[in-house]
Parts: sequence; structure tokens; C-alpha cells
Amino acid sequence: MVNEQQSLSRLNKRLRVCFSEDDNLRNLLDEQYFWSGQGFRGMLCLEVGNCLDIDPKIATEVALFTELLHNASLVHDDIIDRDEQRRGHPTIWKKYGPSKAILIGDLLIAKAFEIAMSSQTNSSIKVKWSSLLSQTVLHAVKGAMNELDFDLFSESKVFNRYYDMATLKTGSLFALPVGCLASVASMNPKDTLTLTKSFSDLAVAYQIRDDQADFYGNKHGRNITSDISNGRPNLYHLLSTNASHSSDFEQDIASYHSRLVSNATDGLTTFDKSLREFVDQRVLPFIQLDSSLAQKPRLRATV
Repeated sequence: MVNEQQSLSRLNKRLRVCFSEDDNLRNLLDEQYFWSGQGFRGMLCLEVGNCLDIDPKIATEVALFTELLHNASLVHDDIIDRDEQRRGHPTIWKKYGPSKAILIGDLLIAKAFEIAMSSQTNSSIKVKWSSLLSQTVLHAVKGAMNELDFDLFSESKVFNRYYDMATLKTGSLFALPVGCLASVASMNPKDTLTLTKSFSDLAVAYQIRDDQADFYGNKHGRNITSDISNGRPNLYHLLSTNASHSSDFEQDIASYHSRLVSNATDGLTTFDKSLREFVDQRVLPFIQLDSSLAQKPRLRATV
């Protein structure tokens, strides 16, 4: 594996340069909101790039515009949910107001496209990246709209409806860098689809883990639960209030989560061993459920 700390440090420096070169983003260089995350998506991109034997400079470009788009999604999500904290710091809308926060999120999206199109890679790859970025933004927006329109009180096909929503909103942002790197590696369409679906499903598993932390008030950097109070489709809340699942909802979710992870890792069996080892060693621990939370009282249990 690549030297993770050094690679993330280089990526972080590139992000800071990107901010410093823009008149509006320059004022946000000291905002820990942008710099206190775990850098998981950037690390994922750099490691997958290494596994696919891609030039680290190119992989860093992909990680850079992926991180910009991810941060844009966080800024916009916080406005929609009216969350006042993220990563232990005030959210952008809370500090600067919703109007400015919307524009900052939009600017970060524009910057992601700018980085992709100014890369030193060949033109055909940049066109593919631009297409994947556009598709990702489209899917993420559709997923967010589905989240707002989610019928919290319907008891039919909860898992299917949740999966479709989370695949669009969360899965697309995990699949983006993988698809971009696959295009650089000239991977055939069938293998590209298999690879991106595996990472998309791992992202849905991560979303379930995030739901678990929110449901039990154990979310890092946030001192209150958010999903339930905002009426968002948190899988734990959906099933705990669903007559078909309420008695064993935690076990039902754990089983579903396990199947998602198993299907995703099964899809990686034909790829290089280094890629499978990276997923086993770095991705799976990041998305695993916390079994100890089942014994913890919930902060909120109703909308």
C-alpha cells in the first residue's frame, strides 16, 4: 500500500492550494470544518489508484476533485437538515448564513469540474471524468430529493426503498473516484461496472453505520441526533417503528448490512489481490456496525 500519511498530506496541501487560489474560498482556509475530516474518500482514491497501478499524480487529481465534491455535498446537506455542527465545528450555513453556504457549495462543485478538466491527463480521459462528475451530481441530487420525499410511515419494502435512495446519494460519491480511476486504467465496461457497484454497496453499508451512530447519539463531532428530529429516513428509526421489524430490528439491519458487504466483497474476487486486501484492511473496519450500541439508550425514538 502507498504511504497513507504522506499521500494524504500531499492531497491536503493540494486542497489548500485550491482554496488559496480562489478569492472566495481563500477566506475559508482556517475553517476546520473542511480540514478536520478523516479524509477517507481521498485515501480510498489513492489506494485504489495504487492497486490499479495508476500514476500517483493522476490519482491525486481524482482524489482532489472527489474531496471537493464531497465537501460541497456536506455543505448543502447541512443547510437542508439545519444541522449546526459537523466534525465538532459549526456548519458553514450556521456561521455564514444559508445564502452564502449555498454559494460556497456551488463553488466547490464548480472547482471539482475545473480540477478535472485542467488535469495533465489526455483529453478523452478528461471528457470521461466530466461525464462521471455530472452523473454523480445528478444522482446525488436525486438521492437527496428522494430522502426529502421518503415516506417514513410506509411499511412496504423498507430495505429496497432505502437501498435505492442511499445508492443515489451516498453510493454515487464512493463510486465516482473508482469509475474515474478505472477509465485511466482502460478497464473494460463489465469490470468497471462490477468494481463501481461493489464500492457503491460498501457506501450504502457505510450509510447504515452512520445511521446507527446518529440513532444512538454516538455520532462523532455532533452532540445531538439529527436524522430523527429532521424526519430523515434513518434505517434504524424506520425499522424500529415498523411493525414487521420492530421486535428484532437491530438484528434485521445487521443481517442486511452483512449481505451488502458480502455481495460487495464477492464482486472484488476477480480483481488484484492488493485491492481485496485494501478493502479488507481499511474499508471494512470503517463501515462495520458497532454491536455495543444495541445496549445503549437512544437519545430520541420519535419524530
